[in-house]
Amino acid sequence: MSDLTLRTVTDDDDFQAFQNAVYSAFLKEPQQDEIDSERQFTDYESMFGFHDGNRWVATAGDFAKNVILPGGAAVPVAAVTMVSVAADHRRRGLLTAMMRHQLERIRADGTEAVAMLFASEAPIYGRFGYGLSSVNVELSGQVRELTFRPGVDLGGGTVTQTDAGTLLDTAPAVYDAAVAGLPGRMNRPRPWWQHWIHDNEDRRKESGRIRFALHHEPDGTPSAFAIYRPKHRWESNGPHSELHIQEVRATNPRAYARIWRFLLDMDLVRSVRYDGVTVDEPLRHLVADPRALRCEVFDGIFTRLVDVPAALALRRYATEVDVVLEVADEFCPWNTGRYRLRGGPDGADCEKSTASADIAISARELGAVYLGGVSLAALAAAGLVGEATPGAAARAAAAFGWVVAPGIPDHF
Repeated sequence: MSDLTLRTVTDDDDFQAFQNAVYSAFLKEPQQDEIDSERQFTDYESMFGFHDGNRWVATAGDFAKNVILPGGAAVPVAAVTMVSVAADHRRRGLLTAMMRHQLERIRADGTEAVAMLFASEAPIYGRFGYGLSSVNVELSGQVRELTFRPGVDLGGGTVTQTDAGTLLDTAPAVYDAAVAGLPGRMNRPRPWWQHWIHDNEDRRKESGRIRFALHHEPDGTPSAFAIYRPKHRWESNGPHSELHIQEVRATNPRAYARIWRFLLDMDLVRSVRYDGVTVDEPLRHLVADPRALRCEVFDGIFTRLVDVPAALALRRYATEVDVVLEVADEFCPWNTGRYRLRGGPDGADCEKSTASADIAISARELGAVYLGGVSLAALAAAGLVGEATPGAAARAAAAFGWVVAPGIPDHF
């Protein structure tokens, strides 16, 4: 590694070269319009890696975002992204060095107590203290079989198709209201919205042009939106088009049901696919035949506590909890130690303790349970969490769990 320099991105041209390296490592061709879009919300000082004097050979970075925690608080989070190592520089410890550098920088800055990432390959990041804290669900089915249960209230609102400009003026307020209590969701400033609905040939490869729909209440108030892409297909026996849903959000159940009926009743569409939802997506409970809506579960977001006591004090807990945790963190040794966590639905505090530990837990497993979607008791049953005080794991699991499953933030 002596011939390599660890440094940050310096300017626009350097960011272009940085992105070219990322695309190459992911075996893709650079998309210039995507790169230009990402410039609008990228802090170059947070983008870094190893440079050999001619090119970037390893990259990493993070976006400054806010994430919703159990209890509804939106707190700063480091959204880790663009992690890559060139094929001719593997097995040199570059990834480990970048992960350590990044976590130490985040800790020194003191703004974010938590980091999150999506993993291109799921086994990689556990050794750096990231735990799988939510799952990603893909729903799919044949629309003719997706009738609703009798008595579903569709309300008196209306759904209309719209353009990108109108959506950008209307949907953010609906989104903010709809995800307000959903752990795992992140804020979406205007540049993120523009990137979220950006359309180009690369994004159309699996489907068609992006389209939008808005739901308005009888008094004209916007209360739901849908972002989707129709994949045109026609066979000898007629239409077999598929609808790829990118996002559906609503501020009330009637608007949610109405906009889904708009999507499921669309002419010429025979099947629907919706990726990136939670395991408790309400659509699963609306359909008359639950078997008609296929549900596939994949890994979602990985969470890492950079500052254990600060992170544990930021969220709320479903039940009152008073527990001493023995935390083991080899990669970030400043977290290793014993902490007393006291909290409940109204707040929490966490501090160093000399009391006997009730539970022994690693940084990875602590990250896994942080958003309330993974049961601490299940990890204990798997032998991944140690219980020194009988019943402590079950009591802590009840407190760490949450009333809704954590959501999947926009991919970054």
